[in-house]
Amino acid sequence: MKLIYERTPSIERAMLVDGERLLEVEERFLDQLAVGTIVEAAVERIHPSLGAAFLTDGATTFFLPIAETLKALASYPDVPTIGQAAVVGEKRLVQVTKEGINGKHHKVTENIRFGGRYLVYFPYGRRTLYSRKLDLVTQDRLSKVFDLEEAEGVLFRTESGQANPEALRDELARLRARAQDVASARFGQDELLCEQFARKHTVESVTTNDAEAKRRLDLLEIPVERFVGKGRMNEARRLDDAIAKLTSRVVWLEGGAYVLIEQVETMTVIDVNSGKNVAVKDKGRAADTINEAALYTIMEQLRLRNIGGMVVIDFLRGSKDGQARILKKMKEVGVRDPRRVEVYGFTKMGLFELSRERTGRSIQDRMVRDGRPSKLAVFSKLERDLLDLTAHEAVVLALPPKWQDGKWDAFGLQIYFVDGEAEIAFFGTDEECQNFVQRR
Repeated sequence: MKLIYERTPSIERAMLVDGERLLEVEERFLDQLAVGTIVEAAVERIHPSLGAAFLTDGATTFFLPIAETLKALASYPDVPTIGQAAVVGEKRLVQVTKEGINGKHHKVTENIRFGGRYLVYFPYGRRTLYSRKLDLVTQDRLSKVFDLEEAEGVLFRTESGQANPEALRDELARLRARAQDVASARFGQDELLCEQFARKHTVESVTTNDAEAKRRLDLLEIPVERFVGKGRMNEARRLDDAIAKLTSRVVWLEGGAYVLIEQVETMTVIDVNSGKNVAVKDKGRAADTINEAALYTIMEQLRLRNIGGMVVIDFLRGSKDGQARILKKMKEVGVRDPRRVEVYGFTKMGLFELSRERTGRSIQDRMVRDGRPSKLAVFSKLERDLLDLTAHEAVVLALPPKWQDGKWDAFGLQIYFVDGEAEIAFFGTDEECQNFVQRR
């Protein structure tokens, strides 16, 4: 598998492909609150019955359980009360461990972590942990490689068992330096998206346009090719159409059948329709054929769209044998999904039920807001288009005033703004763009 990592001034996009086939994609603002984001927040209120505190950074509320406080880490195995662990008004540096969706708050911890190839470093972790795949002899050897301060903690990954001591000490020094930088800035990310994808998947090579991403991936010893030309990478541009279709409700199958995907707050409902399919005269056999084709498309779309939670599928009414094959194949495909999938089968009403592990928000939640493109969707398209216009002197952007304060000067172009629906209204020489703005 190959990873294509594209970065613009304010957005990063990671695309995992197998040949020409898109397997997984994720996109986010570089300063977006996501799992791994480190942010400073003040204790807003304490909730003794929940054993937790609620924090805020002025715009977002966070949920901090007592077990994730520094006081709990320092007094382990004793458990303090939440009143002892948090004081209203105090500012804390916390890290997001679970994204809040559907009105829920982001869950955070004070046990901040920074991941490397061999180690996971916890500035306030206070204990040394080991991968379960490391035997006791290896654990004893690794425990003598370096000394930690009393407040520090570290987790030795499985790969650390094959690393030389000098490599482990160098990585610890880099992670300590990263932790100090974040502590000074009071904001940061544990990892870039490219690092997360490289850890989660068997990535054979990476193509990127970002120097920092190449530097970090080189440390993971993954072959990286950095694109240094003008404009966008061709590999990334070829995937634009496939990614754009991920917000569509309809996914067409070969032969004219289609799958309708509806995401609601509590679950995802999927309807399989025969559409224009007239493959065979036997309706039962036709339904079984369409259902089997739809099964693979549905599981592929769940992964591509990052859909989690409860999923209900209304397959076409086929034969009993066809239903048995669907159940068997769904379990086989579910095992190959990188997220945990629980397959429950058909109900008495003929609906198929399954659940998929939820990890963050879906593509639709990120790219669509109130039926219109979200800020992320708008900025992503504009910034990618601007990469292809760097040969020109100036560009006129049509944008609502609230979005005109982005990192537009990072493209090396003279940017002019006009109020309107988000689009590139004009580009050319600086004089031509000024004349265009005056005419508007």
